[in-house]
Amino acid sequence: MISYRSIILPIVAACAIAQAAAVMAADVVPDSKYYQLADSARFYIARERWSDAARCTREALRLEPANAGNVMLFSNLGLASGMEGKFGEAMQCFDIALERAPRSIPVLTAKAKVQVMASDADGALATLDTILKLDSVAEWPLQTRGLLRLRQRDFKEAAEDFLAITRLYPENSWGPGGMAKCMEAQGYVSEAAGYYDDAARRCPEGSDDRVEFQLGLIENLGHIGKIQEALDAAKEAIAEHPHDGRLYLLRGWLKRKIFLNREAEADRKLAINYGVDPQIIEQFLPD
Repeated sequence: MISYRSIILPIVAACAIAQAAAVMAADVVPDSKYYQLADSARFYIARERWSDAARCTREALRLEPANAGNVMLFSNLGLASGMEGKFGEAMQCFDIALERAPRSIPVLTAKAKVQVMASDADGALATLDTILKLDSVAEWPLQTRGLLRLRQRDFKEAAEDFLAITRLYPENSWGPGGMAKCMEAQGYVSEAAGYYDDAARRCPEGSDDRVEFQLGLIENLGHIGKIQEALDAAKEAIAEHPHDGRLYLLRGWLKRKIFLNREAEADRKLAINYGVDPQIIEQFLPD
């Protein structure tokens, strides 16, 4: 009930903003026009005003084309261009930055983020491999490589990344969440339920990721016949997300399994009222 693209892209956008803002915030000199422009670009990046960020960065580069700080300016210009969908221009900026600093993890990370945005999975995987050769426990590259490997159905390699995240980063829900997706895709439904439960418990209550993992937990418990556990999980999730129609749909699906047909039909109507895709409704609760 969740697409891998919908998983990856919000993560990429949020990380891009944070990274660009952080690198442009360093060593600002108030009386230098070059640094003032770099600081303005940081301001615009924090507000997702990519065109203004790119304009200020270009002006700074024109003022001091030989400045050593231009490595990060080119990287940030690549990010801003990529977030605007100008992927060719973004890659040119990253090429320039990496000619000057080929082992720069921040530049390589920015490049990988834009490659993901551009749906260049093979390019992103190559860049992520380079980063992880330099820093084998880097969290975002491990997580993103795992998700991309999962999309390519490379389950063994994806699982290695997700298990590493699960072990190294106890607060990262996408370690067990990714493992749940791996298990589910291979038909290991019981194992998937356990990983979904772990992933949900790592998320703050009410968060978007948590409800996605709760949905996975409920569905997989239902598939393996643990109906009461699934209903208990649905009750908890609905208390946290009372306006998510998918939860009512799954609860109705569970109730139909135990022949509570009137209650199942009431949940079906709630799912419709909360805007669940009719095709998904027909998949779980056909007329």
